[in-house]
Amino acid sequence: MELSAPKGCRPVRLARSGRQRGAILVYSLIALLLIFLGALFALRGGLTDTGLTDRFSERQKNIQASDLALQWISSQIASTGATSPLELSAGSQTWYRPVAAASASVPDQQYWLTCINNATTTDTCAQATMPTGTSQTAWVFVQPTGRTDTSSCGTSGESAVYYDVWIHTLDARGQVGTDTEAVYRLCVG
Repeated sequence: MELSAPKGCRPVRLARSGRQRGAILVYSLIALLLIFLGALFALRGGLTDTGLTDRFSERQKNIQASDLALQWISSQIASTGATSPLELSAGSQTWYRPVAAASASVPDQQYWLTCINNATTTDTCAQATMPTGTSQTAWVFVQPTGRTDTSSCGTSGESAVYYDVWIHTLDARGQVGTDTEAVYRLCVG
């Protein structure tokens, strides 16, 4: 059975309709490409934000671990019989760095690498004992500042001797490090 146009009607040509379908296909492909690129940039931004948030979170954990390491070094200093300057009572401790106050410096990344992997007499530190469940590790050293004060220990007649405490904390993956400095005051008689 053959279909034919009713009498008086002309058959419709499909050539123009075929070109329209091709143009629609091209526009659709361009639209899909733009949507894909937009989704790709949104995903990239989300991954970047996640990475930054992760590093910020690890840095906050490292700072908290530094506080724990500071408590540890305070107990170490107290256990040396801290009634005399550390130059006399802590000279043999691995966490004490016996340098002249004028040559004391801020530790850089190379200092910490040397100290952690192969300590020397000038690049020395001790690994702080952290509480169970802490995933961070911390290394500490104490060095003299050369500052003293006769009035900050009250009326006891003792003088205050000040020390720099440096703490280097790493997350469990070893990717995010935090360096913290504190000043420790020791009242000696």
